[in-house]
Amino acid sequence: MPWIVLCETERSRWGGDLRRRHVFAVLAERTAATSVQGWTRNALAGGLRRTVGFPYPLRPPWRPRPLVASSEFLTPGGVGLLRRHATGAALDVHDHPVIQAEALGHPHAPQAAAALADRVARNLEAFRVLVVPSASFADLARIDPARRLVAPNGTDTQRVTPRPFPERPAIGFVSGAAPGRGIELLVEAARSLRAELPDLRLFLWLAAGSPEGEAYVAELRAACGDAAWIEIGAAPYERLADELGRATVLVVPHPANPYFDVAVPVKLLDSMASGRPVVITPRTETRRIVEACDAGLVAGGDSADELAEAIRMLLLDGALAARLGANGRVAAERTYDWRVIASSVAEGVLERVPGGVGGAA
Repeated sequence: MPWIVLCETERSRWGGDLRRRHVFAVLAERTAATSVQGWTRNALAGGLRRTVGFPYPLRPPWRPRPLVASSEFLTPGGVGLLRRHATGAALDVHDHPVIQAEALGHPHAPQAAAALADRVARNLEAFRVLVVPSASFADLARIDPARRLVAPNGTDTQRVTPRPFPERPAIGFVSGAAPGRGIELLVEAARSLRAELPDLRLFLWLAAGSPEGEAYVAELRAACGDAAWIEIGAAPYERLADELGRATVLVVPHPANPYFDVAVPVKLLDSMASGRPVVITPRTETRRIVEACDAGLVAGGDSADELAEAIRMLLLDGALAARLGANGRVAAERTYDWRVIASSVAEGVLERVPGGVGGAA
């Protein structure tokens, strides 16, 4: 049975890019799939053309309909083409644009929200298996339990590797450049720790992928004033291991929020792969991972003081920091490496899709 996998392998700006690159990689290998960049109608048409000769000549009735796995929601035109000429086997649902925007405090205008909700619904209807980052996310997004396949986010442990701990204490955080991510909270916590640790540094690696993100970074720089101990920069994926290695402790300070409670952020798994202990605010899924792996500390609450206290414990106890960081590295290799996750996805999809095993016709 021929397979088409719609993916993205050319960008690695942030977590979504990485998931789209890796989540169906093993499935593509095991099925000898035709891999296509993107999820538009034209992208799918190109995949159909390469597998079954679409549109000229049209697929003969005796040739099987290709099975399609997509790492992103298809465009409306793509969904229509899928229904006419292929079979939707698996869709990776790693976010929900309407719920996410509302949770982060910048909802779409009603007309745009309705269009996005319709696109999501049509995609969910078009595919048999829905791959999700956590069961709690699937519950929030109201995804049918019978069709979901849980596959958390991951990390590339071949590229993100540990570096020696720095001599000077430092806190690090990787994030998209936007309000509502806990960045200001972390700055406040770090300022309070400077009284006890005057040589403390704070590294904020922020991805500004839009004019709004660039404006936010400019505002943050202005708010930090002449605090030379705060470094605001970027951490491209090819340099991520070196940048993370500059920190003693890595932090994921997500605020209390229904969407953050169900999220499994790539930054958490990359932080663990770097061999650094992590400090998180008490969000449901990140807490579950950190505690199960004994890879860091969970702040007692969502205040700057509570976050600072958890960071302080690790900055002042090098042995504890090293032990928790090593535990995180082991968990990243064994459980959260993208290759491990993609293998599990491939097995789960092929078990659920009749006739799914086999190369291109």
